[in-house]
Amino acid sequence: MIRKAASKELSCFENINLMNEPKVSVIIPTYNRAHIISETLDSILNQTYQNWECIIVDDGSNDNTENIINKYLKNDNRFKFYRRPDDRLKGANACRNYGIENSCGTYIMFLDSDDICESFCLEERAGIVANDLSIDLLIRDGAFLIDEVKQSYSINKDPELKNNENYLMMFLSYNTPWQTTAVLYKKSSIRNCWFDEKLKRFQDLSFNIRVLSQPKELKIHRDYKIDNYYRQDDEKVVKNNFIGNMYESFVVFHQVHINLFENKIYKGDFRRFNCKIIYQFVIPYFYQNRKASNRFLFWTVKSNIYSLSQKLTLIILLIVLNTSLYKIKGIGMYQLRNKIKSFAN
Repeated sequence: MIRKAASKELSCFENINLMNEPKVSVIIPTYNRAHIISETLDSILNQTYQNWECIIVDDGSNDNTENIINKYLKNDNRFKFYRRPDDRLKGANACRNYGIENSCGTYIMFLDSDDICESFCLEERAGIVANDLSIDLLIRDGAFLIDEVKQSYSINKDPELKNNENYLMMFLSYNTPWQTTAVLYKKSSIRNCWFDEKLKRFQDLSFNIRVLSQPKELKIHRDYKIDNYYRQDDEKVVKNNFIGNMYESFVVFHQVHINLFENKIYKGDFRRFNCKIIYQFVIPYFYQNRKASNRFLFWTVKSNIYSLSQKLTLIILLIVLNTSLYKIKGIGMYQLRNKIKSFAN
């Protein structure tokens, strides 16, 4: 039932696009999601819009995921299934890239295998871009899916002036303006962009930074309607080596985008990124992730992100966290945390 990459050329001639019905490629990486992926695939199957393909790329699942997907392949040929090639790094990033390479749509939408979208999602998105073919990125609102309940408030953020530069600075600051699920990308506008396959965290940030930092100014259309839902996992920071992966990915992220971070225009944004990780993840979960947290803080102190006086505060933080001083009344972890938070301003 696996759709081979060699058949791509033939499949791309199926359902020839009409100008008012552009084909949308929905790309879904998956790994051991047999218990939940049906919800995601059902949300695509139930779309009121018909001109789509759903490309599922498996990252080496060892559960019943493939059997679940096979049921969809048998009933609708718009679903296509690939396994991540053995010569690609393991991870969702390689799966997304492979999905892009085998996609036939004029537009691309990314879903994780636990996200869902409203039945009108593709129809309304396709209608907007069909009415203005110059749109490169269509941004809609997304919301959290918590305990199977669709939240009614948007998780998007916007700068006062909505343009490429300001959205880029938000991503560089780890002040994420949108989840990637909320975007419809014109494929021709992201032709030279990809998900970095070495990153275990920040992959969506890195991808959108590549998209927004291209030499050509992209036309962004912002539309304020919730049509997609992102499943929140609050326990992820204390399991699966979250902080360790975050540290390793942060260092890779810095190297990948070093050309931007060495530009004094964006140095403050990267410091805000670093600060946010410290006060949101490192300090609150230090004792569950002591080794990885220390590595992250040591790297930060040795970097050129902060001034000498700011580094002194970080060294004090290291000493306090690694000794019994944090228990002494008056040391003031709350004040210390807020002091570091102020470095982001």
